[in-house]
Amino acid sequence: MNPEIEQAIQEYIGEQFIEWLQEYITHTFQSWPVVGQILQAETKPERLKKFMIQVYLANQAFFGTKEGDPGFLRFAIANLSESSDPTAETALESLEQRRQSELVKQADLATAWQKLLQHLGAEIEELDRTKPKEATRSLIADLSDLYSASDWQIAVGAYASGEVIEQLENQMFIKLLKRFGVAEKDLHVLNKDVNINHVLDKIVFDPQAKSLVLEGCRRQLEVHQEFLNQLVKYLHN
Repeated sequence: MNPEIEQAIQEYIGEQFIEWLQEYITHTFQSWPVVGQILQAETKPERLKKFMIQVYLANQAFFGTKEGDPGFLRFAIANLSESSDPTAETALESLEQRRQSELVKQADLATAWQKLLQHLGAEIEELDRTKPKEATRSLIADLSDLYSASDWQIAVGAYASGEVIEQLENQMFIKLLKRFGVAEKDLHVLNKDVNINHVLDKIVFDPQAKSLVLEGCRRQLEVHQEFLNQLVKYLHN
């Protein structure tokens, strides 16, 4: 095992471990070659539109798709609900509160996404009929399995790291879209504040739990890296 990771698991606890985890995610994300490929992409408006529609569909899958899928967050909630471990309760409460707060904003978020995509040339009718491509379908399948079929600590680690990764991805998409003339005021749907302390702060104390959280983080990173590796092709094909 990497000495830095071993030190984090053995020595860092609570907030210190969470801060290290966020730095680890950020460093790993920024090391991916695909990040540079997306930021520097020279593409046509039609390809950029198709690329961002797939980003939108992946975003929708977190809370549930228009086809009625329950969404990644509900898979994680169901996973934690089955645990008899009392330390799972605080994380479960955080996930449930997050889902309730996001459901209140869901209509506004959908409108904001539609407005952004309309600036890229996508009409609402096109959004309604467009289906997830292979990259997005794989992301949905892999994350559904990760959240529903893993140890609950792994699911929580995947959820928390997914929040950080989404913020990093959104920052990347903002830079990309600005290069193609999208105004700052139309990008607010991609601005996201992240605080993963509330879901992890009661969990990351003993080495076993930290190892499982880190495993969830690692798997989430792998899924998103593969998603971006496949998605970048839509900017060029």
